[in-house]
Amino acid sequence: MAAENKPKPEAIRVQLERILQNADFRASDKQRNFFNFVVDETLDGRASQLKGYTIAVAVYGRAETFDPQVDPIVRVEAGRLRRALEHYYLTAGKNDPVHIKIPKGGYVPTFHTVQIPPSGAQTQPPERENSAPAAEPSIAVMPLLNLTGDEDQDYFADGLTEELTAEFARYQEFRVIAAQSTLRFKGRKVDPKEIGRNLGVRFLLTGSIQKDSKTVKVAIRLIDTFSTAQIWGESYKRDLTAANLIALQEEIAHGTVGVIADQYGLISRKLSRESRKKSPADLRAYDAILRFYQYETELTPEAFGKALAALEQAIEIDPEYGLAWAMLGHIHADNFALGFCEIEAPLEKALTFARKGVALAPDNQFAQDALTLVYFHLGAKEMFLQHLEQSLALNPNAPYIIGVAGWHLALYGEWDRGLTLLTKGMKLNPYHPSWFHLAPFMDAYRRGEYENALAEALKFNYPELFWDPVMRAAAFGRLGRQSQAKTAVGQLLKLEPDFATRGRLLIGRYVKVDDLVDGVIDGLRKAGLADLK
Repeated sequence: MAAENKPKPEAIRVQLERILQNADFRASDKQRNFFNFVVDETLDGRASQLKGYTIAVAVYGRAETFDPQVDPIVRVEAGRLRRALEHYYLTAGKNDPVHIKIPKGGYVPTFHTVQIPPSGAQTQPPERENSAPAAEPSIAVMPLLNLTGDEDQDYFADGLTEELTAEFARYQEFRVIAAQSTLRFKGRKVDPKEIGRNLGVRFLLTGSIQKDSKTVKVAIRLIDTFSTAQIWGESYKRDLTAANLIALQEEIAHGTVGVIADQYGLISRKLSRESRKKSPADLRAYDAILRFYQYETELTPEAFGKALAALEQAIEIDPEYGLAWAMLGHIHADNFALGFCEIEAPLEKALTFARKGVALAPDNQFAQDALTLVYFHLGAKEMFLQHLEQSLALNPNAPYIIGVAGWHLALYGEWDRGLTLLTKGMKLNPYHPSWFHLAPFMDAYRRGEYENALAEALKFNYPELFWDPVMRAAAFGRLGRQSQAKTAVGQLLKLEPDFATRGRLLIGRYVKVDDLVDGVIDGLRKAGLADLK
């Protein structure tokens, strides 16, 4: 419990240096300078001068004409710094004698002395079996075990551990423990719950390597530290030579991390299921992100409404949460295209929200992707392509972003590159959304390969979206299978009673190739929608 007495300046400066030198303080160099500056200024009696303008000029090198209303750099960096401090005090600093915080709404730090329990005393309350696990995704990659019997093979195990950690770190919403912090557990038999408490993480990635004269076998496991259950495991058996060492490490890391950390990965799915049990009053800002992932999986009006409400609540809780703003933009763009509910000017709102998301989180890949989606629906192809490339550059191995980029490119008529990216994304994460099959359907359909198109349509599997019966009806119509076509048309008209007058518009919101739109319309007419405009 924090004592009322304020720590002495000497103790504060020692604590400042302790934090700045610790690997678990996950702040950039600029954020460290920010932290150092505000603490120094406060200790030197100049706390009243700690405004956004002062910090922007002194720390970030902004010109004296800096306007914090136009450039949000200080607000954004302050939010990231607060999260880095929270993480530090949950992990390495949990027993530190001095706590330094930067309360929301300002930049002046506060200092508190914390009473440390005597040696041997319990440093945290006993764990309760029914205590709720943390919602935010956090993971530590444990040093892979070298089971070859040859210490000279440690280099491969250590290198793969580093590669896996680096790949997880590309996913901005993941809190990833630095490899230096897990090295102390190397070669030790560890209890997942103990490690989870010690490092402040929900998930552990563990594994081992074995080797014979020609091949190497890598076994990877994902452990939930809350339940100690293994929730995923995979084995990779590959030929190993000096020439392919780096490529092999990258291949295993990309495949493993894509399945686990992707938007449609195992951890997001697990946390989303847990978040569904919470009442709206109990939701935290990150729970809104999980509600969005749930919506993206289901694409129903009910899931849309819950995600929209949760995201609106999230930006009230944390107005600087760039990802939440970006997802608001994304969901409004979806509403424009899919019509879940009546919202005035959905694309204009989508553009405003997505731009704000990018301004607050310029390095967040999903934020860039949300803006890409909005420009896709606006038909602004040049801006769409520009932001698509920026999004891909932020993490060229993220399965969802790769896949959705290829999906959009294909629907814009860039078939070769689009389908190549889409196929790569689907291969990296087999848990990809089934609506990805719309693009391969359109490719097969435009080629006149209607049996293949039908096979893709049957994989789409979103019965509450009009696209599901549209694809089946068009393919059945082209194949002359009238009974099945009639059934699909009936399902379509039940979902969209005025499809005869709005069908071309709805199809064109996703398919940006006019001849292909005409071809789908023709297939629907053959299916029985003779009055389709």
